[in-house]
Amino acid sequence: MKKILLCMFSVFFAVCSAFAGDVASFDDIGFSEDGKYYLFGQYGKTDKTYEPWAEIYTVDVAANDFVKGEIFKFKDSSLDISGREAYENLKEKCSWKISKYNSKPAGTGTLLYLRESETKAPTEEIVFQDFEGISDSSGIFYHVRLVPVFNGKGKNCRSKFFIEVLKKDSSGNTLSSISVGTPDFERPGITAYQIERIFTDKSGKSLVFVVKKTLEDDTGISIRYMVETCEVKGR
Repeated sequence: MKKILLCMFSVFFAVCSAFAGDVASFDDIGFSEDGKYYLFGQYGKTDKTYEPWAEIYTVDVAANDFVKGEIFKFKDSSLDISGREAYENLKEKCSWKISKYNSKPAGTGTLLYLRESETKAPTEEIVFQDFEGISDSSGIFYHVRLVPVFNGKGKNCRSKFFIEVLKKDSSGNTLSSISVGTPDFERPGITAYQIERIFTDKSGKSLVFVVKKTLEDDTGISIRYMVETCEVKGR
C-alpha cells in the first residue's frame, strides 16, 4: 500500500540548544519481535546540580502500561560523566533483561509523523494516510489531536491529557474513534505536552505516540519524554 508521510526528515530528536534547563535526550530502543512490547530510554544531566541520569522503560503496547520490574533508572552526583555515558552504563547493566525482546528501532518505513517545527501548536491536528497493514483502502486517513487539561500554573500545576484518534474516509466521514492514554490521571508539575513522533511496528498493529512533557518544580524547568501506546484493530 502506498504510504504518505507528512514528515520524514530524521529518526532521532534534536534537542533545542536554546533551552537552558534540564533537557532529556530520547533513545528509541525499539519494538519486540512480535510488536507487543516497546522499549525506550532517555538521559541527561539535571539542571543546577548537573547530576548524570538515565532511564529505560519497557511498555506493554496493548495495556499502555509499564512492564512490572522492567523500569531501570540511574542518577549519581558523585560521578563526573555525561548523561550519555550514564545511559550506556545503565543499558549495559540491564542488557540481560533488554536482550530477551530482540528489539529493533522503528525505521523510516514505519514513521507516520515527526514534529519538525516549534511553531506548530501542541493541540493542532495531525493527519496522515492509512498505514500499511491496517487497511486495503488508500482513501482512509487518521486525524490525531492531543487534548490536555491544566489546573494551576508552574510547579503547582496538575495536568492530564489523552490523544484523540479519528479514522475518516476521504469525504471526512468518521469511521471509528479511539482515545489513547489515561485521561483521568493527573501529573503534578507538568505544564505542557506535545506529540513529537508517531510510528508503528513493522506489522502496523502496534502504534506509539512519543510525547514531550515540560516539568516545573523547585529545581527549575525540565524536559522529559513519555509514550502512549495502543493496538490498532481492523487488519
